[in-house]
Amino acid sequence: MKSSICAAFLLAACSLQAAVPSVNEIIDRARATVGTESALKELVTLEIKGMIRPTDPKVPEVSIVIIARKPSSQRLEVRMDNLVESTILDGDQACIVRSNLEQDATQMRMLSEKELERVQFNTQQFFSFYEPDFKNGEKVEYAGIEQRRGVRCHKLVYTHPKGMKLTRFFAVNDDSLISTMTDMGVESVEIGEQIINGIKFPESIEYYDNQKMIHTIEIASIKVNSPLPAGIFEIPKAKSE
Repeated sequence: MKSSICAAFLLAACSLQAAVPSVNEIIDRARATVGTESALKELVTLEIKGMIRPTDPKVPEVSIVIIARKPSSQRLEVRMDNLVESTILDGDQACIVRSNLEQDATQMRMLSEKELERVQFNTQQFFSFYEPDFKNGEKVEYAGIEQRRGVRCHKLVYTHPKGMKLTRFFAVNDDSLISTMTDMGVESVEIGEQIINGIKFPESIEYYDNQKMIHTIEIASIKVNSPLPAGIFEIPKAKSE
């Protein structure tokens, strides 16, 4: 009798283990919910315009423009009234430019090594669609099944050798991304969907810190693989010397 019970538990454990897909299978299925492999691979440039709307009514809203080009170029502009802050990444260089349009005043500083690495990492995420950057040493591991926002999810932890980490939660039932957690404890949740050039993008993204919503990015427009202005990613030479 005891041997029969042990055998039954062993078979149940083996069946449960067999039911868990591999990390590659989870990623491939999740990517398929966003677009075909050809559509995802062919994405080279991206332009997103929107608004950051804080939950706290005392914090002002700002407009945001993100322009990115594979593999490592990005220009992020955040604007409030006449104040504009631009973060510019061009390969292995990056800077922040703060401008007051009303006073025609500008300040610039180069990013530190750690800041540069994080901006490079963030830029890579625009084009990875959950695929680890194995070329630069990023690793991903399966961390079990976890309930996230009321959904049973596969938990995948992505770790970059330079210290950045992302945890993604993919729904067990339909492979969709439920949320993403950064190594700084900020969770993002994509809301709605819009299809641009065969790729699914959210209509908005909610951000949480310790389960408390801090702000929402509402996306007004998205352009894919459109021509970009010349010099859009150039680091101001006169200021960087």
